[in-house]
Amino acid sequence: MNSNPLLRMLDYNIVPVGMQCFTGDHTLIEVMGRTGFDYVWLDSEHSPTDPRALEDTVRTAEAAGLLSLVRIPEPDDTTAARRALEAGAHGLIVPMVRTADDIRAVVDATLYPPHGRRGICPAYRAAGYSLRSFARHAEESNAGLLIIPLIETLDALENIDEICAVEQVRVLCFAAGELAFAMGEAAAMHSSPKVRAAYDEVKAAAARHGVMLMGGPILDPTHDSCARALEDGIRVFCLGIDVMAFRGVCEATVAALDSAVAGTGFSRPATPESGFPDRY
Repeated sequence: MNSNPLLRMLDYNIVPVGMQCFTGDHTLIEVMGRTGFDYVWLDSEHSPTDPRALEDTVRTAEAAGLLSLVRIPEPDDTTAARRALEAGAHGLIVPMVRTADDIRAVVDATLYPPHGRRGICPAYRAAGYSLRSFARHAEESNAGLLIIPLIETLDALENIDEICAVEQVRVLCFAAGELAFAMGEAAAMHSSPKVRAAYDEVKAAAARHGVMLMGGPILDPTHDSCARALEDGIRVFCLGIDVMAFRGVCEATVAALDSAVAGTGFSRPATPESGFPDRY
């Protein structure tokens, strides 16, 4: 049986769902746990989450029944990778990957000897602050190490087979938006044939190596869009970004009042432009 709980879900054909959390807000994480989410994607690339805040956030996620995946700031920040695991993260999301060597460096830094060069220390949370059980912890941590590359660079696309071949890569995420900018297709990121062809290439490589795809309709999760994503090979769903989801609720709330006021003789201030395109 797989020692990583997210991978165990996949082994049993259970479809996990999570949300990106940029705020690190503990209340929002508790709400996620009470509404059926399976994991939370904690961000330290585009948000100010520091190691101490991350540890308390992982605690909240566990109390809420959520697995924690942590996006580290960049591939060569192996200290951030190690600290995320020491806080109790169940997997690492690695942005801006270019080659398999980027992934191998993270693996080497996060596997305990003799398989890697991670430092030995029982005095942190994931190890249970225990000398007695540390050897067992190290063995389980090595066996359950999960590295999730973000495929968002042209180099990663070129090296996709080698990236998928790394043993600890059991899941990867195709980052269409970042890749669309790299391809000069930003204006058509959701409809570009080039981006679609790149996704098909990544999907085929993942299938060749038994790697699962993370993704889904992050901004417009409906029955139909989720069903299409499932048919398109997505096995780990990431649906929503906390701040963007809240913006969507705020826009819909103001729009509801605006429409109710229209034609009544009352008025409303001009509404700011929507932060979302007309069609995702």
